[in-house]
Amino acid sequence: MSESSLVESTDCRVVIVGPNYFQNTLLATYIESYSTCSCCVMASLDSFICCHQRSFPCRIALLYDCFGLQQKVLGECLQLKLRQLPCEILLVLFNLDRSGGVEHQAIEVGVQGFFYSDDSVQTVLKGLAAIFEGGLWMSRRTMTEVILEHGFAHRRRRLAAHDEVQHSLTHREVEILGLLSSGATNKCISDTLFISQHTVRTHLNNIFKKINVSSRLEAAVWAADSLFLPQYRN
Repeated sequence: MSESSLVESTDCRVVIVGPNYFQNTLLATYIESYSTCSCCVMASLDSFICCHQRSFPCRIALLYDCFGLQQKVLGECLQLKLRQLPCEILLVLFNLDRSGGVEHQAIEVGVQGFFYSDDSVQTVLKGLAAIFEGGLWMSRRTMTEVILEHGFAHRRRRLAAHDEVQHSLTHREVEILGLLSSGATNKCISDTLFISQHTVRTHLNNIFKKINVSSRLEAAVWAADSLFLPQYRN
């Protein structure tokens, strides 16, 4: 296994949620063996939501087990629970059926990555590393479809309302948003702009607040439609 597939940060925690305790415990053991992440298994989202009220002192990726989820829509109850999760939680679905067709709905409730039932554990580790670095783990096709679908819908709404995008992004924030929209991780942005990853996260938090989005993908959709239209403030 290559070093690039490992999650190297020591302040990361993976929480696997789902009823398949034996299988998920094996996955948790594998993640802890081949990364520096701590990992635990919980039976349900309700258990996690209740536990999280105590707050974990680290970054968390929540892997929700979708084994047996055959329908092409996420249930209303599941969507509601996913929306209840704090926005700083990195939400990932795994054990997905590739023909299930739930990705677009999942992205709308904040999911940042997908692992399928035929993915290897090495792929899971590689994807987790990318997500903890501030990236997304989904196919380029899925990202493109969502950006085009929501970007065009947003443009039609603006044209109908004769509205212009208003914002107060700085020149540096525009640079970072442009890199994010091209798929760059926080580390890549940090290396490109010669700033720390902590500074990158601070800028991204400010960007999200200014353009009123809650995820990297929503920011990319906004940028695809609006980034270079107005005059930006230095």
